Amino acid sequence: MLKEEIDAYVNRKRYRQINSILLYEKGEIVAECYYNGFTPESRNVIRSIGKSITSILVGLCLDKGFIKSLDDPIAKYIPLFAENRHPYHKLIKVRHLLTMSSGIYWVGGVHYHCPLLRQLRMSDNWLAYIADVACSDVPGMRYNYKEWDVLLLAHVIEQACGEDLYDFLNRELYQPLGIVSGRWWKSPCGTTYSVAGGDNEAEERTSNLSARDLLKIGQLFLNGGVYEGKQILSNNYIQQAITPSKENPGYGYMWWIGEGWYGCHGYGGQNVTVMPDKQKIYVMQATPTLRAMEYEDMVSYVLEEDIHWMDRRR
Repeated sequence: MLKEEIDAYVNRKRYRQINSILLYEKGEIVAECYYNGFTPESRNVIRSIGKSITSILVGLCLDKGFIKSLDDPIAKYIPLFAENRHPYHKLIKVRHLLTMSSGIYWVGGVHYHCPLLRQLRMSDNWLAYIADVACSDVPGMRYNYKEWDVLLLAHVIEQACGEDLYDFLNRELYQPLGIVSGRWWKSPCGTTYSVAGGDNEAEERTSNLSARDLLKIGQLFLNGGVYEGKQILSNNYIQQAITPSKENPGYGYMWWIGEGWYGCHGYGGQNVTVMPDKQKIYVMQATPTLRAMEYEDMVSYVLEEDIHWMDRRR
């Protein structure tokens, strides 16, 4: 797939919000396209790709023994969930947060305009607020894509490794991969979180990554956790993360899964798709808009595959 062909397709479809497209195949970048003044050094919002990166941190905690098991109850790390505020709280495991099946009540809004998130942001203690939300399902029974589970998982990681999530992320993942990023946003209760929630663009901008940065995340998974000859993350965890969960066959541990591919995706067109059998990685970045574009045809066109996407509910 030549750069000129990709450029022509983007222009023909009038995809003016796409900022970068990168195609990696069998060990090399075979196409790299930038628009709207973007360059290989330019950084774009990652949005929910931060969830998939948070999942990697759980794997690192397991590798280092900070988390003994994904079946640990989250009450071990978050005492608020040991207070019997709800009978299901003690049943929530780390695994349930990774698979978005904590059972805590959630109704998503339109894009990032979510009433529940707005209420949360008015609270001084986000963890206490979530602990007061009733469970609508038994943990582990139903998938429901929600921010609650991500924030709780971030706090579990911090308690397990004993430091700020970003410091752990930067030392154990970003620096070995050669990724440079500003600090992730921190909630009022002190938990570092990947997405500011859409209300504060300046805060969210700190976690921006370049297309080449995102490629490195894809390469890490494609190569079984090895980057430039060094084992960064165990292949055992990677295989678990990209195995369909029983609650949702299109979702693993905060990684999306389809026939012949897996990846991490974010609202508005942020995309890292890995096709292991083809040894291909596709990266796309775009400026999010109210139309919530996903550019699924763009992915299929560049990968020259009939890609079928799941209902991702971001």
